Amino acid sequence: MLQILSTLKIQTKGLLAGGLLLSTQVFVNAQCSITGWKKVSQGENYSIALKEDGTIWIWGQNTYGLLGNGSTAATEIKHPTQIGTDANWTDISTGRNFALAIKGNGDLYGWGANYYGEQGTGNNTDLSAPTLIQQNVKAFSAGYYHTMIVKTDGTLWGAGYNDYSGLGVGTSTFSYNTFQQEATKATDWATVTATYYNSFAIKTDGTLWSAGANAEGQNGLGTPGSVGAQTATFTQVGTDKNWKAIAGGLHHTLGLKTNGELWSWGRSLYGNLGLGNTTQYFTPQQIPGTTWAAIGATNESSSALKTDGSLWTWGYNGYGILGIGTTTSVSTPTKVGTENTWKNIPVRSGENSSGGIKTDTALFTWGADSYWQLGNNDGTATNSTVPTQVTCVDNQLAVNDVSSEKKVSLYPNPTKDVVVLQSAKAVSEVKVYNLAGSLVKSFTNVSDNKINVSDLSAGVYVVKINDSAEGVKLIKK
Repeated sequence: MLQILSTLKIQTKGLLAGGLLLSTQVFVNAQCSITGWKKVSQGENYSIALKEDGTIWIWGQNTYGLLGNGSTAATEIKHPTQIGTDANWTDISTGRNFALAIKGNGDLYGWGANYYGEQGTGNNTDLSAPTLIQQNVKAFSAGYYHTMIVKTDGTLWGAGYNDYSGLGVGTSTFSYNTFQQEATKATDWATVTATYYNSFAIKTDGTLWSAGANAEGQNGLGTPGSVGAQTATFTQVGTDKNWKAIAGGLHHTLGLKTNGELWSWGRSLYGNLGLGNTTQYFTPQQIPGTTWAAIGATNESSSALKTDGSLWTWGYNGYGILGIGTTTSVSTPTKVGTENTWKNIPVRSGENSSGGIKTDTALFTWGADSYWQLGNNDGTATNSTVPTQVTCVDNQLAVNDVSSEKKVSLYPNPTKDVVVLQSAKAVSEVKVYNLAGSLVKSFTNVSDNKINVSDLSAGVYVVKINDSAEGVKLIKK
């Protein structure tokens, strides 16, 4: 198992006066490991994940205090770093540049950006460490710039950006930096999902309600979209009473029902509604199938799990955000890889990256990596069009993508099947390792410097030739 020893992080605050250190804080983080992941959520250029042991971890771009260690310095985190030392977190949610996490007692904490008052603290000051922002919370969701919560008494509240009435409080007041109760004052709310400029909530009777922007019909209310169109109070979507979950992007929405049906509505510029076209719909339209189990979305992309453990994505595919081995957008659900071992996907993916957790609790990411938001171990901020495993350190297998002497290389890369090896020496033996360091395939008596890896699962591997100490990264589509 790839792992590193527990790390001691020391953060120094204050100035030195006459050689005296005025203030020192010490944070001792838990051991990083490549398994044990429970849930992942992504913001603009970062990822946060919850582990089964109740700890939370972050990697990618650290701005607005997202690292949660008291510092607001803009940095980049290459691999999972624990936030604080608490081990009693139960759920997480991410906005564009802020994050939320809850404990088992219903205490909700927030940190990161607060420029629209999305933390609900009564001011617009960013939070550089997890800070208690509400109590008695049973459901919560971070939108792009706003936060929505359902309290244990069944009431629904919101804080933050409201220019398009996304808080459902009956106004289009630009923003609120304290939590406001939604206008109907209902007490039978069960769950809530905040998207970009919208909010969707499901009541205890299974009905779905929406508020916020409707320029592209993303509210699902059947009214034609127009510039500035919005719904100021929560309004029921249709009459069905079997809604289970909601996910949404910039101008489109996905809805999952308790019977396994998947529905979508709003704008479909890149086919992100999954209906095989780019048509805009103002009411929910069913995506074929009745075996859907979980859903997720971001800007113009969508994802869903089926009950058989397979992962499907569709819509915009820049940077390889769909994880299907290409950067070509698709308008119908397309399977990611060949395995049926996926367990959990983010309700909100990153701006141009995504991820998922498998049944063995290993975490995989794909798409843009310009800020190290993939957290893999290739040692470079390189985009990936296929799932790559989140790890703890770089170059565990001494990967040498392009050596200075160009002794060994391979092509095509990425590949689906046959790989051609180029080496200054004759190739006699080839070994293929996964990112955990385990040997997964070996070849002897190699003919024409070619190997066939068609039977490997999609992902990133390390190829070693003639039992060399160094390896070359191979991406299997």
